[in-house]
Amino acid sequence: MPASNGEYVPKPPSKQQRAIMGLQNEKIDEMRQKFSMNRRDFVRTSAAMAIGVWAVNQVTGGSWGRFAWADGTDTTDACDLENPGSQLANLPGEFILDTQGHHVDDEGRWRVENPGFTEFLALWTSQAMGRLPGVDPPRGFGAGEVDPIENIGQFHYFKEMFLDSSTTVSLLTALPNLPDETNITPVAHAKETMDLANSLSGSQRCFIHAFSQPNRGFISRDRKPIYQDEDFAWMEQTARDIRPSGWKLYCGWGDSGAGNFHTLGSFPAMNGWWFDDDNGLAITEHIRNLSQKYGLPPVICTHKGLAFNGVFDSAKFSPRDMGIIARLYPDVTFYTYHSGYDGERQEPYPGDDKVNSSNRGVDAFIKSLRENGQDATRFIPRGLEHGNSPNSYAELGTTWWNVMHDASQAAHLLGKLITFVGPRRIVLGTDCIWYGNPQPQYVMMRAFQFTPQAKELYNLPHGLDGDRWDPRENALDGTSYQSTHPNVDGWPTDGRPHPERTIRNGILGRNAAAAYGLDPDAVRHKIDCDDVNKLREGYVENAGTAKERTPYKTNRILGPRTRREFVNFVKSPDYSP
Repeated sequence: MPASNGEYVPKPPSKQQRAIMGLQNEKIDEMRQKFSMNRRDFVRTSAAMAIGVWAVNQVTGGSWGRFAWADGTDTTDACDLENPGSQLANLPGEFILDTQGHHVDDEGRWRVENPGFTEFLALWTSQAMGRLPGVDPPRGFGAGEVDPIENIGQFHYFKEMFLDSSTTVSLLTALPNLPDETNITPVAHAKETMDLANSLSGSQRCFIHAFSQPNRGFISRDRKPIYQDEDFAWMEQTARDIRPSGWKLYCGWGDSGAGNFHTLGSFPAMNGWWFDDDNGLAITEHIRNLSQKYGLPPVICTHKGLAFNGVFDSAKFSPRDMGIIARLYPDVTFYTYHSGYDGERQEPYPGDDKVNSSNRGVDAFIKSLRENGQDATRFIPRGLEHGNSPNSYAELGTTWWNVMHDASQAAHLLGKLITFVGPRRIVLGTDCIWYGNPQPQYVMMRAFQFTPQAKELYNLPHGLDGDRWDPRENALDGTSYQSTHPNVDGWPTDGRPHPERTIRNGILGRNAAAAYGLDPDAVRHKIDCDDVNKLREGYVENAGTAKERTPYKTNRILGPRTRREFVNFVKSPDYSP
């Protein structure tokens, strides 16, 4: 059902979504009686998650996409409760790297010095996770913390990501605000989370971004912002001492110098920046230099799309400049967060003559790449039929969340991104903890299948099970790997299936691992018996079965659920997202 991460107004539930919920609830009541379980316990099981996937497929599975656990095996009578697709254990070849995770510093200075954040976050933590114990009677697990902000703090982030989901590695990305000391997630606090996860696991279970901006202290378009030199010096100190694995930027995040506030009195001011203006070029150049100087991944991740008009400088959240900056800096990796998505319905790419890259949306992102010669169709190796953009990645945070309830939209979203960005350039982020637990997003990605019609349209004969170096080959079929490939170096020749090479497992984490220099198989080997897994195994019940459940997991969705909830806090004079 709809919920917002705080950056857009949630849509009202559609007839399809209400039908999915009704069918799911009916089947859950039937099946929980067969298992002799009460509803509260049953909805925490893998079987209940499988029923949810089945219900989505029953309502939306159509001519373009569907949800099933294996290609060619569809269930029409309830669901296959023995499937492994909903369980916490990783499937063969699976390495899940969530490229967009969030939490807040619940004891940070922002709670005093940036009170708009507190009002913003308290809105959904209280309504989604339970109100104060002693005020409302406790309702079992999930009654909520005494301080509701703690529901989206470090403890719950760690629990939701590493104990209650299939996440292998989490990227804790940054939120907009400088100076960093009053950020909702200061980089030093993010490092504490990273160090905790990595010390328990003895491997790279978590890594972080730092936020920066080139326009703090904006004066005018033709003058350097007041604090740019100060902030760039802070970036160098952070690169040297904290060593983030990339930088998170918000082009639509405006700022004002002294006495230069937005005429409506709102914050932030409507004076964001483009990557191809003076400020954008300056910060890109600075990040590239820092990466070379300190041996850091040259990765820039930027929010594009999802713009609430009147709060951000929404025009700057257009992906118009992503193709330009990728062309100008071929040695820097650019992640377009949300893939430019702005709530639009996903359909096939309509053609260049029907798309304006200055708009927001997935098609606008594709058009930006195409008009700058950076789309995947320009980089198809000899003898192959699919290519990859050289240095542009499409990230699916919130985007997948908003389309995964509709199999047709899911098919067109993934199909056109595979075509125009590339099967090795799409990465899954969940935008959690804003939505709660990320597991439903993984389960839906595991289950999604293209129909024959969609496979033909997008030239993907094996759908997401195709080899991401050559999607014409089935990575789950050992006959694909009996001899060398004439056009792909390093092609396996052992005659065995290679699930680690599927497009699906690339999206789930292996594509991002390559961009950040992680060895997925080495990381997986190290975490098999680490302390994080021991913590999870210590309380997961009936592991590996349909009745697998995590009794302390709430399964509640966070985030504003209605337009009224979202707009109420935006009206606050202290508001900042």
